[in-house]
Amino acid sequence: MAHHRLIFLFLLFIFCQREIPIDRSDIAFGSYFRIKIFTNNIEEGKKYLDSVFILIKYYDSLFSYFNKKSELFFVNQNKVGRISEELKEIISLSKEIKDKTFGYFDITIAPLMELWGFYDKNYKRPKEKEIKEIKKFIGENSYLIKKDSIFLKEKAKIDLSGIAVGYILDKLVLFLKSKNIKKGIIDAGGDIIVFGDYKARIGIKDPNRNEIIEVIELKEGACATSGNYYNYFKIGDTIFSHIINPITGEAERTFKKHRQVTVIGKKGVICDALSTALLIVPDSLKDKVLENFKDYKVIFY
Repeated sequence: MAHHRLIFLFLLFIFCQREIPIDRSDIAFGSYFRIKIFTNNIEEGKKYLDSVFILIKYYDSLFSYFNKKSELFFVNQNKVGRISEELKEIISLSKEIKDKTFGYFDITIAPLMELWGFYDKNYKRPKEKEIKEIKKFIGENSYLIKKDSIFLKEKAKIDLSGIAVGYILDKLVLFLKSKNIKKGIIDAGGDIIVFGDYKARIGIKDPNRNEIIEVIELKEGACATSGNYYNYFKIGDTIFSHIINPITGEAERTFKKHRQVTVIGKKGVICDALSTALLIVPDSLKDKVLENFKDYKVIFY
């Protein structure tokens, strides 16, 4: 009898320790976030998911280009302001990636995006003279950080859309791990991160057709895909992509080259930024850029 009771208690213990998946989806930071975690305490897990979405809204209040109440919006409008540690950190990370991509990833690209009409969809082909004038406000010399304050040149603006989601994914995983959530997956509009003892099969969309071109297996890492076919306009036979080259100031006509880049690696912030940069890095520099990110796998389509 005691033996059977011991077996029963052991099985009960196993049952109680079984990790149960819970998930939640919502729109945040201009994209959908789908989060799935595993926990043996459902109520506690739901509270952590609530906290995660509160964190996402917090980051939106810091990094959003279009949110008129965000810290970044205030800085862009006023050209000066005190900045949070998070905004300071992401700008610093952006600078590191800019250096490693030889200037092809640049968060100061916003004035050019506005000039070409990619923000308000009022597309136009700017004159060379206009591009030359705006380029004076592009690059790391367009802003200065002193302690906890930032100063922007007259027409300079910062856009973190090419790096913020990856940064947020990394921070969310750190938060969940701190709460003893041992495994899960977060999908933020195609930027995906997986942590713990969890494998995910990720389908990569064919840039030319509405179908999956490849399936990758992701474990304890992130992946991000950038394409030049999401936002573009056409003048005659020429198609201008929303991916703007910060060196030339020109909207890339990359339909003649690869149309999509997927980057797989440990950090979401690197995957996010690098996938954008590699759409415009010239072939002559590509190997040098990849050499700076040896631990990351890159797939071109």
